[in-house]
Amino acid sequence: MISFFDLNKGKDQFTVFEWTGDGWDRCRAKLLQTRIGGGHQPYGIHRSLKTSLAYCTILRDPLARQISHYRYALNGKNGDVARGASVSATEALVLRGALSLDEWVSESLGGKNVFVQMLSGHPAPDELSLGIAKANLQHHFSAVGICENMSEFLLRLCAKTGMKLPFYFETNITSGSAKNIGQLSESAKQKFVQDNSLDYEIFEYAKREIQSDAHKSGSVFANALDLVHVIQAEINQLENPYLHSSVVFGFDEAFLVKVHGVINRFDLAPINEYLRFAQGEARTFADMYDGFVDSVLDGVVSGWAVNLSRPEQSVRLEVRVGSEVIASGSTGEHRPDVASAGYPSAYTGFSIALPPDAPDGFHVAVAGSAERLHNAGVWRRGWHCV
Repeated sequence: MISFFDLNKGKDQFTVFEWTGDGWDRCRAKLLQTRIGGGHQPYGIHRSLKTSLAYCTILRDPLARQISHYRYALNGKNGDVARGASVSATEALVLRGALSLDEWVSESLGGKNVFVQMLSGHPAPDELSLGIAKANLQHHFSAVGICENMSEFLLRLCAKTGMKLPFYFETNITSGSAKNIGQLSESAKQKFVQDNSLDYEIFEYAKREIQSDAHKSGSVFANALDLVHVIQAEINQLENPYLHSSVVFGFDEAFLVKVHGVINRFDLAPINEYLRFAQGEARTFADMYDGFVDSVLDGVVSGWAVNLSRPEQSVRLEVRVGSEVIASGSTGEHRPDVASAGYPSAYTGFSIALPPDAPDGFHVAVAGSAERLHNAGVWRRGWHCV
């Protein structure tokens, strides 16, 4: 993925996030400047960054992803562990040869329902999380792809972002033979499929959506994709020094020029025709929000909320018991503390009076949005949030 961005935007424009200390502030500043970046981040990072984002994601067969993670841990993450990369406790056991592939897969030690967890932003996903993950894909993700069809994903990503070159070169491919990782029993596979049913459902859902989009785009998309495959095959013939290397260290400018040289040998007219077509079919994405319910005191719910996509607009809020709305209100109160924390508006406060007979067990939600406020509830009598 990062090679795609470097080919389109220039060397080292993609921000790979570091989550500790000065690294985080530096990464945030760079992202706000270049507007491209990320990594293995769950949905919701826009709240940490205090800005709206266009998400994209690539999914993979859940079992294939789990096995790939095991192989990657087994070979020391292509040598990155020897250079100081961190490992989890289970990855360390794999690296020492103390954990078999069968054990890894049967217990989902590379993560359980990881796709739904990441796409919903819920650390412990359930059926509700699956619905939210699907809604997020519809309303907040500019492009969704399947790992085995990278060219199709990048072509669609270009259509949604204004970039022109749906090409990449492979990086960080796990070295060594897949035959050396041991046997996987049928019982381990079956248990994995059962334990990761949410991920299989979101994977099949994404594949159906991708196929539907391809059908709607017709021959203009098919012709563009055919050319992308031809050019990508030529790029794949280059001697690639990054095939088994981490992307953290970046790419040599000379190799980027060499890849551009391959691309420039072709007439990109079919690709450009599709990009023009797709821009006319552009979707409108839902707004993104952040906020916090501070307290419930003397029958009034207080807190703050901000529309990160359109900070100048007030945010309509609802107090709900289940799906029933029992009270509502809007932001607009002065909250200089919110602006001082880096949010793009100071008029984000709200105070919503509860009805005298307000039932026990309500939560606060953004009207017309699946976005959730922090500390939103359920609130119980007292009042305290659980």
